[in-house]
Amino acid sequence: MNMNDGDQEPSVITILMLHDDLLLNCLARVSRAYYPPLSLVCNRFRYLLASKELHQTRILLGCTQSCLYVCLRVSMDSMLLRWFILGQRHTSSRKSFVPILSPELARAGVAVVGPNIYAIGGGMKNKTSSSVMVMDSRSHRWREAPSMRVARMSPSVCTLDEKIYVTGGCDNLDSTKWMEVFDTNTQTWEYLQTPSEEICGGSKFESVRYEGTVYVSSEAKDATYKLHEGRWSACAADMFADRFWNWPLSNYCEIENVFYCFGVTKIRWYDPKERVCRTLLGLEGLPTLPCVGHVILANYGGKLMILWEEYVFADEKKMIWCAEIAIDKRHNGQIWGTVEWFDNVFTSNGPTSLLGLAHALAPTLC
Repeated sequence: MNMNDGDQEPSVITILMLHDDLLLNCLARVSRAYYPPLSLVCNRFRYLLASKELHQTRILLGCTQSCLYVCLRVSMDSMLLRWFILGQRHTSSRKSFVPILSPELARAGVAVVGPNIYAIGGGMKNKTSSSVMVMDSRSHRWREAPSMRVARMSPSVCTLDEKIYVTGGCDNLDSTKWMEVFDTNTQTWEYLQTPSEEICGGSKFESVRYEGTVYVSSEAKDATYKLHEGRWSACAADMFADRFWNWPLSNYCEIENVFYCFGVTKIRWYDPKERVCRTLLGLEGLPTLPCVGHVILANYGGKLMILWEEYVFADEKKMIWCAEIAIDKRHNGQIWGTVEWFDNVFTSNGPTSLLGLAHALAPTLC
């Protein structure tokens, strides 16, 4: 049947025909996990997804969420770091690592304050750096921040009250330069006086934030101190910090003032009342975590994110797995974990020596 001359085909309206304000309102309601593939749709989407207007719209709508950023070592020789975000796969509901822009950094310490991820110090070929790079996780754009006063390689980094505490990472430390503090509001660095001359020996330190204070341990001097109201004090042998220094620092994370760690295939948490480590119960369906290999824990918006490596001997590849755990604090003092999902999120394309977990951070974004 032929259409009459006066008949018209029905018009088709696409989302790209909407005004920017309406598009921003739609995009703001979408999970940030979908932003990387959406940015590939067209230049207009890419521009809007990186705009400040999108961030402001999400604030007005109350759209907050955590995003997991993972840093991988692409070469065990150069220790170069490459950044990825845990995102949705294009063709399924499964999650995977999506690469994002990465500066040329190696052996840097990392920290997250608000939406910003800081890469601090580092260096290559025995040349130590004092530089600081910061990425706005809303736009994935890197910029330079004020450099440290001292060049540091593989420093220990932790945050407290929007300040970044950077310890060690260089030889010949003295009582003035063993630690620097960066105020993210004033964008200034200052030295923090050492608690004792003896702790300055060596360059390897570990620092963590817990219960509103900073704990620092010296590997060379077997001593642990905590910072409280601007003053240092030594920790007794049965104190919290000494329970955890036996494991790599990335094996820790704090969720709602509870400290979790990984050790000997189990997830444990610290009971401050009894001053003992207890096993996280539940976790039904979670694969056995490796005794050998790197395991990283991260606070993912109040949930526990576990990442671990698996070496595939037949293919000489390394797989990275991820599991999201919901935490349940019960009235009897026990803490249980429920596995919400786990999956392989990344597989290397070459020999396993070219891949390794380095850091995992989960800023809360609007």
